Amino acid sequence: MKPPGKSTLDRMQLTAFEEMERIQIVQDFWVKDGARKEPAPDQVNKRDDFASIVRLIDIINSDKVMLDRLKEGLARASSLLAATAPASDVEVEPE
Repeated sequence: MKPPGKSTLDRMQLTAFEEMERIQIVQDFWVKDGARKEPAPDQVNKRDDFASIVRLIDIINSDKVMLDRLKEGLARASSLLAATAPASDVEVEPE
């Protein structure tokens, strides 16, 4: 498998939201179908983690200071790694 490529905050947020929904739908189906009495606790925890990622990216996107700090940190990291590795795998969209 090839290494992961670049991503954006919006794409990461959409992926986390879709995975959160997928887990919710699957667990609801198994309970409704009678295969389980309640959703699997580990799956509920994963769903909650993905929901937290969605909220975290909302917070980052709504705060200009955070976005600026993220851009600065990514620039610092890419300059430190420029000689040994490719640039950061996260892109911050301009406003």
